Amino acid sequence: MRIAGRPTPRLVRRVFLPASFAVFFLGLAGSSAIFFQRRPFDLKAAIISDLESPDENPRGYGAGAAGTAACGLLLAPAGLVFFDRLRAHSPKAVLAGALLFDGGIVAAAAIGLLAPFTHGYTPLHVQLAYAGFIGICAGTTVLLPIASTPARGQIAPNRSWRRIAAAVSVLNGAVLLFLLYLYFGPNFFDNKTLLTSLAFCEWMLCADCAVSLWILAGLVERNRKT
Repeated sequence: MRIAGRPTPRLVRRVFLPASFAVFFLGLAGSSAIFFQRRPFDLKAAIISDLESPDENPRGYGAGAAGTAACGLLLAPAGLVFFDRLRAHSPKAVLAGALLFDGGIVAAAAIGLLAPFTHGYTPLHVQLAYAGFIGICAGTTVLLPIASTPARGQIAPNRSWRRIAAAVSVLNGAVLLFLLYLYFGPNFFDNKTLLTSLAFCEWMLCADCAVSLWILAGLVERNRKT
């Protein structure tokens, strides 16, 4: 039975996800514009933590921090919809995926809300950043294959969607391994090239999370009853 007022997969995919991506990236764009006013533009210097730091970007950090916090809040309905629509498939696995996803968006929102009080790369900030990326990436990795296989009495997503979901799941698995390597391994970032810069890694991780969520939302929307 559908609960009145509860967000639908269609609403999540067409309203909440685009709005969350827009406020996040536009907030960072505003912070970047102010950050690079008095210095040469360098993609390697566009580290999200610096853009949202009151120390590194005292006049512009607010836009990025507000966008990050708002992004986390706007993603909250997505976690509810994913769990509600997919729990008939495998309740325990879906609950695990939803909890990982929810933990990731809570961490992301906390980064934005705590930005005015964050000075430098504090342990709390670093842990929240890892929790945000790992939670969202792991949550979508768990939920993507579940959403690709409909429960009894539901229509299966078409083959193209299932292939895309499988490819993204493999990519996210590789991303998770890379994040674990960054957390436990030696320092990877030397900033000598764009590929070995922290900024490039952060922006690519954000893009991966956005694409994964968009595809997951599309699959969930297509998991409808026959």
